[in-house]
Amino acid sequence: MLPLIALPIAYILGSIPSAVWVAKVYKGIDIREHGSKNAGLTNVIRVLGWKPAIPVILVDLSKGFFAVFIAKMLSDAQAYSWLPVTAGLFAIFGHSFTCMAGFRGGKGVLTALGVFLALQPLLALTCFAFWGILFVATKYVSVASLGACVMLAGLATFGFTSDILPVYKLDIYILVLSWLVSIFVIVKHKANMVRLWNGTENGFGKKRKA
Repeated sequence: MLPLIALPIAYILGSIPSAVWVAKVYKGIDIREHGSKNAGLTNVIRVLGWKPAIPVILVDLSKGFFAVFIAKMLSDAQAYSWLPVTAGLFAIFGHSFTCMAGFRGGKGVLTALGVFLALQPLLALTCFAFWGILFVATKYVSVASLGACVMLAGLATFGFTSDILPVYKLDIYILVLSWLVSIFVIVKHKANMVRLWNGTENGFGKKRKA
């Protein structure tokens, strides 16, 4: 039963509300009551600036990465091949529904990146590069995140079903995780999609429309 301890550990790691704590320490505010009211990196940057955003980046990436890493260390690769993937999912859920901040967390994008960096680095870096291209092109973090989710699900499916690019060869567990994370993050962005449709989404370097 020892390997299963990795799951509550993953959830607790994911639940570290970095944005909430940084905003409280840096400016004495609840970040969820300002800006977009989301406890995530983008809102920290908008409300507080880049300097306090750095620890948020480091913590959110690390908690996803180490949730998977700890699960790998505690389990046998063959007998518990599903455990690191499940731990990654627990970390993402912990980030979005954190027990340390009233179950109100962020959307899970950075933590998901940390999870996939531990599970399949090439897949993670490819999706992050695509995120960067979309962000530079549109100036919308939401568009970049949604596009990266579509890329994640597409590449995972391609990697599982095709031998054309063996570097993306994945097992069934990472395929399922890729689709679950993609759907979860897209659903978490539903308010952003409404604002994008209405032309009121706030992009970096763009003025919000009334």
